[in-house]
Amino acid sequence: MDAVLKPEPDPGLAANIRAQARAQAPVLWLLGKVQSGKSSIVRSVTGDPQVEIGSAFEPCTRASRIHEFPTDVPVVRFLDTRGLEEAGYDPTDDLAVVERGAHAVIAVARAMDPQQDTLLRVLKQVRQRHPDWAIVLVQTRLHDGYPDDRDHPSPAALASDPDLEDLRRAMETQARAFRELPGHGPFHQVAVDLTRPEDDFSEQDYGLDALLDALEAACSAGRAGLIRELARNARDSRQARIRPHILGYATAAGVTDMVPVMGMVTVPTLQGKMLHSIGEFYALNWDRPTLKAFLASLGSGTLLGLGAGFAARQLGKLIPVYGQAAGAAVAGAASAAVTYALGRAACYYLEQVRKGVDTPEGVSEAFHGALKEAHALFRRQSTETAPPSRGSPS
Repeated sequence: MDAVLKPEPDPGLAANIRAQARAQAPVLWLLGKVQSGKSSIVRSVTGDPQVEIGSAFEPCTRASRIHEFPTDVPVVRFLDTRGLEEAGYDPTDDLAVVERGAHAVIAVARAMDPQQDTLLRVLKQVRQRHPDWAIVLVQTRLHDGYPDDRDHPSPAALASDPDLEDLRRAMETQARAFRELPGHGPFHQVAVDLTRPEDDFSEQDYGLDALLDALEAACSAGRAGLIRELARNARDSRQARIRPHILGYATAAGVTDMVPVMGMVTVPTLQGKMLHSIGEFYALNWDRPTLKAFLASLGSGTLLGLGAGFAARQLGKLIPVYGQAAGAAVAGAASAAVTYALGRAACYYLEQVRKGVDTPEGVSEAFHGALKEAHALFRRQSTETAPPSRGSPS
């Protein structure tokens, strides 16, 4: 198990792992006017309060930028179209980016803004090229339609309060125009108000659950559950920053381990990179004594089980037909779950070390608790992303 930690992996292998993670990550294409609330959606979905459209997104095409989260092994990619307000904006280049991966088109509009002609024109071009694509209309800044300085209404009040009739009428008129777009792909309408603490609303992520449900319905197979996982515990300081990285490494481990033989190299490398990344979060180095103490805290039974299970899964993938389909899927899900649990256990261990505990207890319990959670998280993904076996019907 000492091989688990490889702080300086081969650069070519690391680049290949990142490329595979990127290829699997769904692309959420954000279309909307400036100040429509796109950055708020990114912050709420990722749980990262530091994300800003202006600084976190890297140039991607002439008119757009892309943000991968986490950057080392992306779980989700956001494409922000900056040029939407420009006359003659052509979405062809951005379509080429989105077409390379799973996708959801997120149209972001202020609920009380009736001027959405430019956004509708672009979406019409998108639907003419891809009539089956889902569109999620996210109506933001609901408080612009509140008649006074009141707090967010309950869902029942939002649907029936006479004082909110103007807001409801504006939202329905706006949504009707989006429903009339060409194509037969699903259409989802979501009302959200994603604010900051200084805005003094009791609920900062008003409507977030409905937004995550819509993304789950719109995204391609299996990966939507990972997007919802990103949004968990979004206000949890250090844990909010570490969790997406653990999830990213676990997902990448699962993807690469579905390929026969390849997982024997990539999974230990990914686990090593993950532990190194976690150590940086806690400002602690994984030197040999620290690593050995962590592995010892997991317990010899756990370590033996991990080693035997990993070897069995690699052999299983080599079995003709079964190993190339079911065996690969099982191996991928198991490696993802173990990597996730290893990361959570490392966080627990280092948290105790920071508190001055020399021999932390409960690390094995933290590992097994996270492992149970991870098996549920990755089980569906393994059945939906398994590679086809040779000779199977197409």
